[in-house]
Amino acid sequence: MTTVFKLHDISKRYGEREVLRIAELALAPGKIYGILGPNGSGKTTLLRILALLAPNSTGELEVLGERVNWSKAQLLRLRRKMAMVTQTAYMFSGNVYYNVAYGLRVRHVPEKEVRRRVNESLDLLGMRAFIQAEARTLSGGERQKVALARTLAIRPRVLFLDEPTSNIDPGSAVDIEKHIRAINQEMKTTIILVTHNLFQARRLTEEALFLWDGKLLESGPTEEIFTNARHQETQSFLRGEILF
Repeated sequence: MTTVFKLHDISKRYGEREVLRIAELALAPGKIYGILGPNGSGKTTLLRILALLAPNSTGELEVLGERVNWSKAQLLRLRRKMAMVTQTAYMFSGNVYYNVAYGLRVRHVPEKEVRRRVNESLDLLGMRAFIQAEARTLSGGERQKVALARTLAIRPRVLFLDEPTSNIDPGSAVDIEKHIRAINQEMKTTIILVTHNLFQARRLTEEALFLWDGKLLESGPTEEIFTNARHQETQSFLRGEILF
């Protein structure tokens, strides 16, 4: 498989308002992609379509080699191969072990394998010492690490990150970025990151998708877009002349 996502003539409408239109887009496996653009540009809409949380209005969508028909059986199968961490990590009542094990248990993974994967995921995130801690008492940065460990335990082929460091302190944000990079490099997980933090996008992502007014203006190597943006809107955004 040469692509994890392939979009052709994709649009999303709410009534008469078109909020997203992408003619063509193909995302390769194993990379970190950044979705950039000002508020209202369509970033979250694109993320939700890719994550199969919102159907496209027109066009063809291919996910992990399958053309999406939005049937319940297909959605369940494909969604179980992907995971998402948002800017506010929700924790279930219970300890860290329970939270990280949750996704495995609903998939009926044997308990011995559950323990192994929970321990491996927490080790990767540096959170093994918190395994018995009450999850809801953790700091914001610690909860984000547990949320990442919870997604890693299910071994997703694609990890979506929606502003994963926007609500935590700078020190924890640096730590989370280090773990995101390690997840990509060690597990070969495709990562799709929505961020308003341009410095973070430049540090972390290999490819950038720049959206403006629901349209994909630019896509390509992140450094190339940051240094040689073709469109005036992209240049203005990257210079900080456009408010988020």
